[in-house]
Amino acid sequence: MSETDTSLLTSYRVTWEQKGIDKSHTEVCIVDSDDMTRPGDKEQLHGLLRKMLAIRHLPIGQGVPDNIVLQDVVPVCNCEPYPGEDCAFAEHGDRFYLTSSSQPGYEVIRDHHREQVLGNVHNTLSVDFLTLVRERYGHQ
Repeated sequence: MSETDTSLLTSYRVTWEQKGIDKSHTEVCIVDSDDMTRPGDKEQLHGLLRKMLAIRHLPIGQGVPDNIVLQDVVPVCNCEPYPGEDCAFAEHGDRFYLTSSSQPGYEVIRDHHREQVLGNVHNTLSVDFLTLVRERYGHQ
């Protein structure tokens, strides 16, 4: 990241259980983008979440990420005003969405909040790109 970039915090509602114990827990975990060397990589994200949960909840000696099983990881809205709080899009649809483009084979990613086009993306990459945008910048 350059000096002008700042880290972003993304909240996730995580349902998990400890290996060998059939009791699920759900809580919100916050991941700092500075901890992600591969943004959008689910394997790295899940590893960070397992490590965080192991440190928080497991006894010393058992507090290793391999003892945590993630059942569900859902991004929580991080729109204004504060991460994790309700926003206008929770009831009224997605903040970021795809529409068709005038260019064949491309789709447009739009920001409903600011009524602007973020860019044209080839349709083979559009869903992955939209997922990254939603994860980093706003309501899912």
